[in-house]
Amino acid sequence: MTDTVQLKPNQAALILDVSPTGEVTVDAAFPETSDQAGDLAATICELIGRKLTQDQEFQAELLAELHAEEETE
Repeated sequence: MTDTVQLKPNQAALILDVSPTGEVTVDAAFPETSDQAGDLAATICELIGRKLTQDQEFQAELLAELHAEEETE
């Protein structure tokens, strides 16, 4: 995996950082150029990030799926 990703003007990226204790922080990256599609992509990333960090039910669903995946490996 590469350390640097070059985003196109119509792209945004959700960045998840997991600490050694398992704490997850969320950020979004997007180019500094103005592009309508890129603005939409950045907004979607922000909304997903907010859901990841603030929606307890969604977090529980993700953890359940994660544990199910671990059991099948």
